[in-house]
Amino acid sequence: MSPLVSLHHPDRIDPIFPSMTQTNALRHLYEAANIDPHRILQQTVCYDRWYSWTVSVSWGYAIEVFGVHVLLPDVLRIPVTFQPWLKNRVFNTFFNFDMRRHHHEPCRRPVVFHLDSVHLKEDRITSVYRVMEERNCTFGMSSPRRIQEITVYSQKLNLELKQLQSPRRQCCDILPSSSYKLMEINIRSCHEEELIHKKP
Repeated sequence: MSPLVSLHHPDRIDPIFPSMTQTNALRHLYEAANIDPHRILQQTVCYDRWYSWTVSVSWGYAIEVFGVHVLLPDVLRIPVTFQPWLKNRVFNTFFNFDMRRHHHEPCRRPVVFHLDSVHLKEDRITSVYRVMEERNCTFGMSSPRRIQEITVYSQKLNLELKQLQSPRRQCCDILPSSSYKLMEINIRSCHEEELIHKKP
């Protein structure tokens, strides 16, 4: 888990949510940040054993669903969503990040769901994510492209919990769903026997 430190130069980047103005996109992100500021953008990874999917939740922002099982170190690599600040420089393709590049075919990339809404009721947070950028891709019933909406359940992060002591990570479960177009996910603390668990 890594804290969100800053968002800078918003006037020089595309809106972080598709089909929104830069101002509305930032307001939308802060709707989630105001409900659970410690969890915002924290990455949680879980696996769908039935369909062999990999699900990466960046809470309060977006969810990536891969149509295959992807090793955890590969999922955790930073996806290339940025470009060099200065153009036409010799070293403009070198970054100090271990990056995950997108597949050159858009239909073979993971399906991305962006935050649609977030609600807090008592101590349970429900966030809903939907596809905001449709791609003209053919797919079958075993493809994550059939999913139209993902609902994520979580508890508000408490700074006093052991889960926030470094090293730390949270896990998630894919819950039974009432429709093949929907996915439900529950975020929870990792158990020590889980492969995704980080040992001190």
